[in-house]
Amino acid sequence: QEFVELATRFWLDSGVYGQLEAFRSGLNEVVPVECFTAFDAAELRDMICGQDSVEWGERELLDHLHPSGGLTEHSPAYQHLVAVLLDMDQGNRSRFLDFVSSCPRFPPGGIDSFHVDVFPDSATGRGFPRSRACANQLYLPAYSSKEELRERLHEAMHGSAGHHEQE
Repeated sequence: QEFVELATRFWLDSGVYGQLEAFRSGLNEVVPVECFTAFDAAELRDMICGQDSVEWGERELLDHLHPSGGLTEHSPAYQHLVAVLLDMDQGNRSRFLDFVSSCPRFPPGGIDSFHVDVFPDSATGRGFPRSRACANQLYLPAYSSKEELRERLHEAMHGSAGHHEQE
């Protein structure tokens, strides 16, 4: 029991006190810490990290997924992608965002502050979709069906997890 109490105190208090004070001091140089008292913890997290909920409809996807490199909004690959994204649950929507941007949330401002450029990918044949997360770019091979795109995208999204996070 004593060990657990000491370990807890170290990990949540005395062991991180110096780092927290340094963070607070640095933050205070940019924005006075008193300004943050107007917000609760959830509001601050949403403003800094974005919202947990990943919501989109067809119009938002069409506005923020930009077909590029020869793809158009009429290209089957692009239309299949929009349909697959609309069908995703919250967990897979977050995973998609993580795959194309290295962040499982929209930035502050929501989908209006986000975009993805979608390119055809002839280099991989019928392999997996790939992304350049630093540039919010998605490369899609030419799949024969929406179902094939769904399966390959799912595998790519879930197979790439862990490059910057721990679960």
